[in-house]
Amino acid sequence: LDYSVNGASVLKAMPEPYFWRAPTDNDFGNQMPERLGVWRSAHANRKMLSVNAGDPTDKDFKIEVKYLLTDLAVPYTVSYTVLQDGAVKVEAMIDHADRALPEMPRFGMRMKVNKSNTRLSYYGRGPWENYSDRNTAAFLGEYQQTVKEQFVANYVRPQENGYRTDVRWLQLFADNGAGIKITGVQPVCFSALPYLAEDMDPGITKKNQHPADLNERPFISLHVDLNQRGVGGDNSWGALPHMPYLLREKKYHYSFIIEPLRENK
Repeated sequence: LDYSVNGASVLKAMPEPYFWRAPTDNDFGNQMPERLGVWRSAHANRKMLSVNAGDPTDKDFKIEVKYLLTDLAVPYTVSYTVLQDGAVKVEAMIDHADRALPEMPRFGMRMKVNKSNTRLSYYGRGPWENYSDRNTAAFLGEYQQTVKEQFVANYVRPQENGYRTDVRWLQLFADNGAGIKITGVQPVCFSALPYLAEDMDPGITKKNQHPADLNERPFISLHVDLNQRGVGGDNSWGALPHMPYLLREKKYHYSFIIEPLRENK
């Protein structure tokens, strides 16, 4: 699927579920890659169970898709409601109450945004990266930045970075003003980077890799999440993030709205 504004593609594909993150140094210290590894590819191996489309003559047209995450035997549902003004409301839900699974690293979705959308504005915590358990020094406000500024290149090796929490809305747009706006139905978290999480993930063990070794993708990888587990830091050799910052619930549900930003006149 393609989402275009005045014939210009904004999204390369509609949002897909994503549950993993590139492990941090603290994650390796508490064996996160081994303990939570079932979530690494859970997004990729999904079987479509049903598609239910509403009446196309309705003012808002809804499509609901039910999947089975086959690696986990867990149901996942996503719906897209096309609103009258061309905006799309996305709702996602997971329920693994019947399965004994470890906590998930994140609950959210990701999408590929046109590389020309180099400008970023958002209302949330900033201006620097912040996480659920590391955000009290990042104040709620409106920030104007660039996508290039989102990647934190001074870590010794690539890992999860560039996150923003408590976000009400964000915009990615080109110099001419065209792009997209994401508005959370509830507060969301996001990152917008020129790399996929897989590019920054060395696997089960740390590798001799540095940020300069990464090759930029021909798109912006935009994550829009309900939440992500905290990064911890009481120590780096086994301590978990504190309990309030772990995603241990059996059911998660969230929603956000994608709308086009049109070219400035």
